[in-house]
Amino acid sequence: MPESLQEYLAFIQEVDARCARLVKGYGPYLSCRKGCSECCTDISVLPVEAFSLILGLRSVSGLKSSNQVQENRCSFLDTEGACSVYPLRPLICRTHGLPLLYQILEYGPDGTLLKPEEGPQWQLFYCDLNFREVPEDQWEEVFRIENVLDMEEWNRTLIEVNERFRGSADGSAFLSDVWKGKYGQGARKELYNTGRIPLSSLAWSL
Repeated sequence: MPESLQEYLAFIQEVDARCARLVKGYGPYLSCRKGCSECCTDISVLPVEAFSLILGLRSVSGLKSSNQVQENRCSFLDTEGACSVYPLRPLICRTHGLPLLYQILEYGPDGTLLKPEEGPQWQLFYCDLNFREVPEDQWEEVFRIENVLDMEEWNRTLIEVNERFRGSADGSAFLSDVWKGKYGQGARKELYNTGRIPLSSLAWSL
């Protein structure tokens, strides 16, 4: 992998190590298995994630786009519902299903972010197929703060890594290709509107 992706790959290694520890600890409560694709929708990812996936598909033997394009489904699912690019999957796919902590944000009528009166409020999310056997009176014990993933912190880190990638020669060249329509008009439109790139656009073009 090029130097422009080294920071991103180091970040992903850190994420994987933390997730592996939680998967081991939460094993009895998790129903996530290969082929379970209830949550695998057509998402958009940051440019650094998209570029890493593209290079990975070109360089890692045995990985390929599934070409199974379905509306509202991830285009990288194979015919059995398994991820065909599992080692290259983006951050959201690596963490989904585990207990994730997000800050609750509220906005005014004009779209202005409101400051909470009593300090930041947080909400715990996880896949509805997991943790079904955890009684409510045991939540505090099971979901201890050291055993949940602070997605606000990780998303901030990913955004910072992405910004540095965008400023690199590889990042500039990749974004130029997106603007020129190499990955379809959908990718170009999404990049303009949100700064992200749909996975379906990558699958279509590879």
